[in-house]
Amino acid sequence: MIKHAFIVVVFTCLSATTALAAEDTSESEMRFRSLDQNQDGHISLYETRDKHRVFHYYQRADKNEDGHLDMSEFSAFEVEIPDYRTE
Repeated sequence: MIKHAFIVVVFTCLSATTALAAEDTSESEMRFRSLDQNQDGHISLYETRDKHRVFHYYQRADKNEDGHLDMSEFSAFEVEIPDYRTE
């Protein structure tokens, strides 16, 4: 009985963690899409011109130095510089 209850609790916690991660991803994707004005799947330096903190950290966020941010670079940027959204 205790073993069964423990399994239920662990499963519930894992489900809740997965749901929160999906919610964070969705919010991050929405922010990415709002910055990606031409919807080409990348954020250019020009597209960040009105978002001062993103603009300021742009070169730092562009890890592969290809001149634009993809979703993975943007997600890493949000983790590294979480207060950029306070502008």
